[in-house]
Amino acid sequence: MTSHSRFVSSAHTQRPALTASTLGLATLGLALGCVTGAAPALAQTAAATGSATQLPAISVEGAKTNDSYKVEKSASVKRTETILDTPQSITVVPEKVIQEQAATTLRDVLRNVPGITFGAGEGGGGQGEQLRIRGFAANTDLYVDGIRDPNPANNRDPFNLEQVEVVKGASSAYSGAGATGGTVNMVSKAPKMQAFTAGSLSIGTDSLKRVTADVNRPLDNVGIDGTAVRLNVMAHTAGVSGRDEVENERWGVAPSIAFGLGTPTRVTLSALYTKDNNVPDYGLPVLNGVIPPVSRSNWYGIKGLNQEKQEYSAVTFQIEHDAADWVTVRNQTRYSESTRFNIVTIPRFPTGTVAFTPSTTVTRGQSGRDTKDTNVVTQTDATLKFKTGALDHSLVTGFDLSHEKYTQRGLTFSGTAAAANLFSPNLNVAGPGWTYNAAATENTGRNFGLYAIDTIKIGPQWEVVGGLRYDNFKADTNTGTATYSLSDSMLSWQGAVVYKPVKTVSVYASASTSFNPSVEAAQSSLSATNVSLKPQENLSYEVGAKWDVIPEKLQLTAAVFRTEKTNVRETDAAGTTVILDGERRVQGIELGVTGNITDKWQVIGGYSYQESEITKAVRYVGNEMANTPKHSASLWSTYKLPHDVTVGAGVQYVGERQLNDANAGKLDAYTVVDAMVSYQVTDAIGVQLNAQNLFDEEYFDRAHGGGAHVIPGLGRTVILSTNFRF
Repeated sequence: MTSHSRFVSSAHTQRPALTASTLGLATLGLALGCVTGAAPALAQTAAATGSATQLPAISVEGAKTNDSYKVEKSASVKRTETILDTPQSITVVPEKVIQEQAATTLRDVLRNVPGITFGAGEGGGGQGEQLRIRGFAANTDLYVDGIRDPNPANNRDPFNLEQVEVVKGASSAYSGAGATGGTVNMVSKAPKMQAFTAGSLSIGTDSLKRVTADVNRPLDNVGIDGTAVRLNVMAHTAGVSGRDEVENERWGVAPSIAFGLGTPTRVTLSALYTKDNNVPDYGLPVLNGVIPPVSRSNWYGIKGLNQEKQEYSAVTFQIEHDAADWVTVRNQTRYSESTRFNIVTIPRFPTGTVAFTPSTTVTRGQSGRDTKDTNVVTQTDATLKFKTGALDHSLVTGFDLSHEKYTQRGLTFSGTAAAANLFSPNLNVAGPGWTYNAAATENTGRNFGLYAIDTIKIGPQWEVVGGLRYDNFKADTNTGTATYSLSDSMLSWQGAVVYKPVKTVSVYASASTSFNPSVEAAQSSLSATNVSLKPQENLSYEVGAKWDVIPEKLQLTAAVFRTEKTNVRETDAAGTTVILDGERRVQGIELGVTGNITDKWQVIGGYSYQESEITKAVRYVGNEMANTPKHSASLWSTYKLPHDVTVGAGVQYVGERQLNDANAGKLDAYTVVDAMVSYQVTDAIGVQLNAQNLFDEEYFDRAHGGGAHVIPGLGRTVILSTNFRF
């Protein structure tokens, strides 16, 4: 068990007084200094030794980048075909869109994907990002380069991402446990055989200051063929428009090196470290499904007490070998560690409150925890391309092993903080003291997965996909006073048929399953109420079509889907025992567009219609599922004008949705409009102006899982950036 001293050292009174703006900028300066200083140092060495070392050439022209929104193929090796021929809804948000929108969090990026909604962190779920895909919780369905990422962090920064892929529908055959409504895979930047230095400097409203740098160097010119290094760094500090006191401050660094690029054996070693120091936001309290008529800027926390400190580090080793022209074997192994210390104030209405008056008060409950999560995972897979008679096979088979350990110690608070006035909360009240709980809770999770996915092409027009995966999941919880153990095994499958009437069109039908154990990740604890429960089971159907209207440039997609969850966990009629008795269903339609309409006009967007229903339950039968709007849509488009000017605009619409499964209240529909204009000053330097929520729409985009509080969406934010790439 983790010792008490580990937790004391992570408390806010013991941490070094380093900030994102100081340490992050220092790291950036050091990184750039190392890169730019390397050439003079090599030159001096060459002069001293008389060697004829050839220094890397640095061009003063702008380095070339992929200028299209359309991504032809998923980064996942398990999906061997192009996105056009993959029988599943896939949306890829490329780095170009992330930069044009001045996105600074994963939530910003995912707003390009209709059918995804967000919850308030830790509201009715685990720590970190709370999101739903097609109506079902997906907070444990976040992946980095195909490996599940258990990091319980908020405000994940995209500075080291090449693209973000969202795959819709149940898919445990590909991903293992979870993946009910879909998965999110964050694809990291990797070394390339091209020399470039890129980055941005940004300032904005609400004291926003941000700097990023991306430096890539092949080492061929210094005698190391097929080798390249890359370094990404970021520092960010900002308030939140429309919210009092809320602040986000972070910095990160991501070095990587690759060997054997362009050869049959390729090895990549990469690392990522991020550190956050935030003031968290629990938004506005809700009374019986009604949001009070107060300023959206009201914050009911305690200044100087509320805090969120996060650290994340990961090291990944990847080796890929072409054993023959038809066989490629790959292994990825990652060790990651994340710590999180937070103290939040939870705003609630006192018992007996029935109306909002000038004297209405809000209680200030305190919650805090100190956690550490370590995860070791290794994945080995083989991709085989071969023929059996007239059939062409693309078979991916492999296994993965993971071990996760999560340790949590809660905080005990002494005394009660003064209540706040609903309309004008005083932030400068005295906060209660706190100590660590006597015992820590330790959870461990171990998983073994074995899978095979075969794509069979029958002539030029037909394709059949079949996948099977076996998972054995074991979990243990030690609370200090009791221990619990659980073991589950599940077989998941996926099957699909694709028909191509012409080369640029695919029509498909697919079915797939997934499962959710009682503790899907080690952040969840076993207890007497859930230790004997079987997994929840999911079945998804999808029929769709994809059309490359302009080959390699513009793609249209359409799909009809239905996902059913059975064995849903809920409390019995007496309210004392957790049982497997519920069933839920989401069905609907999705439309999408991605790519270039013309050489100057680009677009990415989509529309989602979701009809949700609790079809069987002890209570709430016939109700809509929480936080699942029937209608949602997003669209982002840019157009290149003469004289190196580009203009862009985007719109996001989210229809009204239920606050909770009880359907006790609704969040109103909202429409947010963004705009961008950029000017390329030289080939290497450009300036960009973004206005997010241009018309300052007042809306709520995150809700507590039980509907007890809601968090306002971002107010109008203006960002001015200088982007460089040479």
